[in-house]
Amino acid sequence: MGRTRERFCAGRMFDETIGQTSKPRRGPAYARSWSSIPGASWDLRAARLGDFNKIDGELWLDVGRGVSIILDGSFQTLERDGGTALRAAVLDARASWQLDPRQRLRLSLQASEVERDPALYATPFQRRSRDVAAQLLYSYKINPRAAGYLGYSHGGYADDDQVQLADRDRSLFLKLSYAWQPGG
Repeated sequence: MGRTRERFCAGRMFDETIGQTSKPRRGPAYARSWSSIPGASWDLRAARLGDFNKIDGELWLDVGRGVSIILDGSFQTLERDGGTALRAAVLDARASWQLDPRQRLRLSLQASEVERDPALYATPFQRRSRDVAAQLLYSYKINPRAAGYLGYSHGGYADDDQVQLADRDRSLFLKLSYAWQPGG
């Protein structure tokens, strides 16, 4: 399966061709899928056409007793002018535990790593960047219209100047939510 679309770049309209293959699979306690998207795509930063490839994968696991795990990943490259202009990897991992009908605990981890070749661009920028974020969230459903959330999140980054992963932010939060509906 594939598609072609028009894209405006550098003052002109160009065709991009994207192909896609996908294979979902489902079992009693898991599901998995992957897709591959090759084609020609624009490097918008340099206004140049290149060979693009993206591979996505997902895995859902129901471990039992209210525990589920979801892993979602993506890897993409953009090749042009005899080099790799962009290489990027993204991971989204989530684990949750439904303690009872009112309580849930969730742990999330998101990470990305991007590499670019500065020799293929006219303007300078970072060669590498990496971001990581984690969140732990407890939720309690007070009634069908109200809930409370208590959580902690932590993020970090690294790049050419900051080689080791460094703290970006930390937060502890409490949220109370109520779905108000006007009487009618």
